[in-house]
Amino acid sequence: MERLQGVVRQGVMIRCSGLGKRYGSRWALRRVEIELSLGECLLVTGPNGAGKTTLLRLLAGLEDPSEGEVSASGTIGFAAPDLALYPNLTACEHLRFAAALRRVEPQESALLERVGLQEHPGKPVGAFSTGMRSRLRLALAIQHQPSVLLLDEPTATLDEQGRQVVRDIIEEQRTRGCIALATNAEGDRGFGDLEVRLSA
Repeated sequence: MERLQGVVRQGVMIRCSGLGKRYGSRWALRRVEIELSLGECLLVTGPNGAGKTTLLRLLAGLEDPSEGEVSASGTIGFAAPDLALYPNLTACEHLRFAAALRRVEPQESALLERVGLQEHPGKPVGAFSTGMRSRLRLALAIQHQPSVLLLDEPTATLDEQGRQVVRDIIEEQRTRGCIALATNAEGDRGFGDLEVRLSA
């Protein structure tokens, strides 16, 4: 793990030791070591197929490791392009549904404004553009103010205004937790304090 900026480290919020994931006979990840502390942003980089998404899914607890250990402190928010949305529901309905599961306040108006969807509260998500869906996934990921925020290629389908939303969310997240960001976008490199580069 390479440190990109000199920051004072506080309590560790994510720790991986000897982490690996195997699908059949193929290893997607081997021997990953991570320590991520309050206020830090980790960049997970590497070519397609290197295991960036797999690593985030392991950190989120959506998959079990084949070897090693992973731990994360507090609550987790996760946004990724493959996370399913319901095409017949509106953005507000998604937020209300997620809030009920999490037992938190929906905060629909504030969250939609936060990600730039305030003009589309009643529009079915099936009619959303790819970028609008990415914004909704961001809103869902931060709704419960998680201590650990995991973002998979968050700027890939966004315009400059949307990329600024991501930048602002990352800076806000630093005040309450940490961030792991899987990306190959050159413009995202400025977010990171540390980097794990995976190889295919």
